[in-house]
Parts: sequence; C-alpha cells; structure tokens
Amino acid sequence: MRVMRLQAQGFRNLGAEVLDVDAPFVAFVGANGQGKTNWLEAVAALGTLRSFRTSRTAELIRFGGTEAMVEGSVDSDGMIRRYRVAWAGGERSLRREDRTVDAVTWLRSLRAAWFVPGDVLPIRGEPGLRRAMLDRAALTLDPSYLSLAQQHRRCLEQKTALLRSGQADGPTLDAVDAQLAGLSVRVVARRLETVARMSPHFKRFYEEFGGAEEPVVRYRPHVSGDEEFVMEKMLAARVQERDQRRVLVGPHRDELEFSLLGRLVRAYASQGQARSVVLAWKLAELAAARVGDDAPLFLVDDVGSELDPGRTARLVQVVRSLGAQVFVTTTDRRFLPADLQDFRIFEVAAGVARRST
Repeated sequence: MRVMRLQAQGFRNLGAEVLDVDAPFVAFVGANGQGKTNWLEAVAALGTLRSFRTSRTAELIRFGGTEAMVEGSVDSDGMIRRYRVAWAGGERSLRREDRTVDAVTWLRSLRAAWFVPGDVLPIRGEPGLRRAMLDRAALTLDPSYLSLAQQHRRCLEQKTALLRSGQADGPTLDAVDAQLAGLSVRVVARRLETVARMSPHFKRFYEEFGGAEEPVVRYRPHVSGDEEFVMEKMLAARVQERDQRRVLVGPHRDELEFSLLGRLVRAYASQGQARSVVLAWKLAELAAARVGDDAPLFLVDDVGSELDPGRTARLVQVVRSLGAQVFVTTTDRRFLPADLQDFRIFEVAAGVARRST
C-alpha cells in the first residue's frame, strides 16, 4: 500500500496544502517544534486510526479549533481510494471514498507500523506496556482482532466494577466469568498466533541490526487452556478477588518476554540492545503483516536520535525490500541515507511542508 496524496485541515499546526507523497521514501525535515512530527502523526492517523503521541482526541485539533481531518489518496489492494478520518465534537468519523466504514473495514486495506522515540520504554517497563505492544502487532496482522480486544476489555471492566462495588453475588459473577473465560481463551490464542508468526522475523531482524546474541521473544499467558479450565481458575480465585476487589485471572496479566543470550532484556540489556529489540519487533510486525506485495506503511520519527545514518540506510533497504512505503522525520538531512532514489523530502516550518530537492 502507498499513500499518494496527503492533506490535513485543523490537525495540530499543519497547513492545508496537499502533499504529493507518491514515493517509496518520504522525509519531513525541520527544526524541533515546527510540525514535522505532526505530519508523521497525520500519516499515523490514517494508517492506525490513532496517534503515537497521545490518546486524547482534543490534542489533535488545532488550538482554538473544533474539528480536524486527515485525508489521503491510497493505492491498496490494486485500487486507489480516498480515505478521510475526521474528529469533531469528541467523535471520530471514517469515510472511504463516499461511504462511512468501521475501523476493521478501514484497517483491512490501510495499516501502518511505527518506530518512534519512547518505543523502548515498554521493554523495561511494566508488563501492561509490553501487552500493548503485542496487541498492537496482533491488530496490524489481523484487524479483526480489534473487535475481540474491545469485547474482552469491556467484559473485564464489567467484572472489575462488580468486584469494586462489593455487591456482586455468585450467580452474577458466574455469568460474567463464563463470558470472560470464552473471550480470554480467544485473546490468548490470537496472541500466541501473533508471536509465532513474528518470532522468526524478530530473530532475523535483530541479528541484522543488533548482532548474534540469540534473540528470543516468548509469550507467557497467565492462564491457558480451554474455557472450562479457565473458568475453574476463575472460580478458585473468587474469594481472593472479592477480598482484593480486582480481577486476578486472565490475559490482562500475561507477559511478553524478550531475551538475549538467555538473559531477560528488561533487566540486563543496554540502551542500544533495547533499541535494537524494539526495532526488530517493529520490523517483524511489518514483515508478518505483509500480504503478497502489499505491506503496511512504516513510520520512523526522529531518525537522527534513534538511528545513525548507517543503520538508517539498512533500515530503509530492509523496509523497501518488504514493499513498504517509508515515512521519516529528522532535524537534519545529513541523517538521511546518501544514496536515496525515488524519494520525496519536505522542509517543514510553522506546520507548512514545502517539497525540497
């Protein structure tokens, strides 16, 4: 898939010009605070329906404004379509061509993966951050995972509310647990499938960017088995759950582990090793999500801080070999690969992007 034209209105500080981004490699160059990352964020909004910087919709809208939109002409599945995502009144709307579509339909034909500053934090952070990485990858590989993840979250929130109320009786919890057990089994199965598909790619890409350090990624479910087994575990923990007023059994307690040379990355890795682990994971997500010659977009923010020019050049080579369009930002053109061919570079100042040669 490739974005051919890109336009934003009322989005952050961006100008309303239409950008011709019909190239395998697109770079936004400019000083900090000028809006280059905002343009990358606009591409992310198209490819993922979310920001890599905030979960608050209001922050995407220009200061003092009430609405915003990002629109792109995209070549995907052998067809050129117009995609438009808009925010107004606290709501998001999605239109492909002239029809309203849901998120799953959208993401089946337009997807993206990113590598941005801060992505290394989950490697050493709490398990919930790594679960979010895994769920993001599962969604990229199969957009239908979105519906399952949302159902599981709502059911988990329902049980949590019941436990916190202190008034949930046995039959009520039985009914919620039966639903939660079924959803939990499905979530675990999808996560296992995601890691199985990504694992060989992860190993290959780490060795390319980080070296021969026996990279391994493992998914460790808190509880695995059929619905009956999971339900038994929930029943066994019920007294403790009531006492603590929180849910103690399920995939919300799973762990995603990365190791090098048999040692856990979160405890022993250097900053460089952790960065290579994240990059390998992101590239594995891209490779595993590729369908035929159609690959998700790949976005890299601030290549000068995250990657040296040599690694940037190798990254571009790898991503382009996967058939993905690459979007990057940088403060200095010297951080871009010197041998770029068929590219677009935009100089960004005060949110306005002008094509440069």
